[in-house]
Amino acid sequence: MKAGAGEGRRLAVGSLVQQASQVTGLLAMLAIITVLARELSLAELGAYGLLTSLLGYLLIVQNAAASAAVRTIAASPDRAEAGRAFSSAAALYAAAGFVTALLLAGVGWVLGPALGLEAELARQVRLGGFLLAAVTVVGWPLTIYRDALRAEGLFVRAAVTEMLAVGAFGALVIGLALGGAQLALVIGASGTIPLLAGVGCAVAARGLGFRFRRGGATGSAMRELLGLAGYVSLTEVAAAGIYAADRLILGVFSSAATVALFEGPVRAHNLVRSLNAAVTVTVLPTATRYHREGDERRLHELLVRGMRYTLALIVPLAVVGMVMSAPLLDVWLGDRYRDGAVAMTILMAHWLVNGCSGVLAAILVATGRARELAGYAALVAAGNVTLALVLAPSLGLEGVAIATTVPYALLFPMLLRRTLAAVPVGLGELSRRCLAPCLGTGVAVAGALGLARAALSPGSLLAVGALAAGALVAYWVGFYLLLMDGDERRLVRGLLGA
Repeated sequence: MKAGAGEGRRLAVGSLVQQASQVTGLLAMLAIITVLARELSLAELGAYGLLTSLLGYLLIVQNAAASAAVRTIAASPDRAEAGRAFSSAAALYAAAGFVTALLLAGVGWVLGPALGLEAELARQVRLGGFLLAAVTVVGWPLTIYRDALRAEGLFVRAAVTEMLAVGAFGALVIGLALGGAQLALVIGASGTIPLLAGVGCAVAARGLGFRFRRGGATGSAMRELLGLAGYVSLTEVAAAGIYAADRLILGVFSSAATVALFEGPVRAHNLVRSLNAAVTVTVLPTATRYHREGDERRLHELLVRGMRYTLALIVPLAVVGMVMSAPLLDVWLGDRYRDGAVAMTILMAHWLVNGCSGVLAAILVATGRARELAGYAALVAAGNVTLALVLAPSLGLEGVAIATTVPYALLFPMLLRRTLAAVPVGLGELSRRCLAPCLGTGVAVAGALGLARAALSPGSLLAVGALAAGALVAYWVGFYLLLMDGDERRLVRGLLGA
């Protein structure tokens, strides 16, 4: 039978809450990079970006591994088994945090000489690496409480706690930057999200009965967690490696200043990436349950509607980022960052089809095909690094952007084909319900936005923001009025009225 209205609303609310949390974090990051771009030199910002982005991508990997912890805790038949899963995951997080801390300290130590930084800047980067390592060792194990909240279905509580933690984090980093603090302190503060969120979620999880017990961390439970977490994390390692490698390749063939110009396009790209990935928080456990119960109809509908709604969210964001790249970078980071506009347009392009990849990835993991997902991600990463090494020396920023977009675009059919092998859905149905309406509306909005930009030549923050917001609203209103059926409209009205 089809999922009922209550089930659909539960999934929609859970996904929206999680995306709101993601947006809060990304807005904080955008605010931070905006302040730092104006307070730091290009060399300082480039060094900051290289070191803190490494931690950010490793944290993405840790968050991916959390899917295994959430699934294992939620699937436990009793509280004792859930407690063992909780303790085992916490022990694994502690080990991963220790290894990550060593890596951050090592990279911070060698980064200065590798980039030819001045002595004082190299010293600040080295000290910043040690501070990042310290907060990582303490913070990573605490994030298990966030996983426990999600496993209990307390999505709103977990998301609100994360939003508060992100607010505190943003205030800390921006306050240090505006207060003239040393770069090392700013770098160290940039790694405090897991610590702040972990402490907050530990408080929010009081009364649920989750406590770390050394004896509860069993070898069998850890092997079970690692079995799934290994493939999911490998997938994110591949994705994280793309951006880390791109920055390093740019630094080697160009300069730290060129790496700084890459920050704007990458941050915008990662905004879309995070929204795309946020749906896995609800899709993964739901698809796992449907698959376990053999409910093929609901799994089929989850895949189709998940693709349809995530593309409807992502496509207009990609269109705005592509058409408005130059004025967005200008009013956001300043005129000197406008040179990254072409790279931003190229980077955003692949999201026109990859906007549903988060749903596809969650379905693959839920149906026991995480290994296939990891293989796809490894091919994308290998293609990126190969192309970046070939194109960066001659094309610079644009070459690295092409090296990212081309593998994602070319290998999307492979990802889709493997998902459809797990959940058989006809390409005709996907084209009719997902691809054609979402991309068709995107093309129309892109044309109108391009004409409006040429006619109005927006140069102020207000004008650029109004034009971008108008394009997004036009897309979503048009999609609602022209392409949604009665049930979908009732769901949207219910969510807006909630």
